[in-house]
This record gives sequence, C-alpha cells and structure tokens, in this order.
Amino acid sequence: MSSSYIGKVDKARKYAEEPDRVNIHTFEASFVGNHNTYRVGYHDGDWRCECAFFATRRVCSHTMALQRMLDEMLSGQNEAEQAAV
Repeated sequence: MSSSYIGKVDKARKYAEEPDRVNIHTFEASFVGNHNTYRVGYHDGDWRCECAFFATRRVCSHTMALQRMLDEMLSGQNEAEQAAV
C-alpha cells in the first residue's frame, strides 16, 4: 500500500469525525419501516416520503428519523425544524 493512499485513509478518518464539514443538499433512500419499505427523499430543505402519513401531514416517522440521523449535515434546515427532531 502506498504512502499516499495511507494518507488519504487517515484524512478520510479525520473528515468522518467532523460532520460539520458536510452539507447535504439532495439524497434519496429506501427506509424499511414496520409495515413497508418507503422511498424517502430530501432536496434543498424539502422532505418527501411515500407513506400515507406523510401525504397528509408533510412529516412522518421516516423523515424525522433521518433528520435525527443526519442532523447538522442537512443544508437549508432551519433551527425550528431541527428543534422538532
């Protein structure tokens, strides 16, 4: 293994410990819930989920769980939204 590769691995480890370096603007994921698997997405501060609860309330346990998991990496999320999680 080359020394340059080892340096990149060390740098990646350091970056992984500093999540404030990352701002997520867009992503899509499959979320395995208790009753089904749902496609959940995020784009510049707006969430979407295929579950029926989200369709009527624009929030659900799947989006709230992802907000907790991704916390400070979400771009465009205001403090009130973060406090709700």
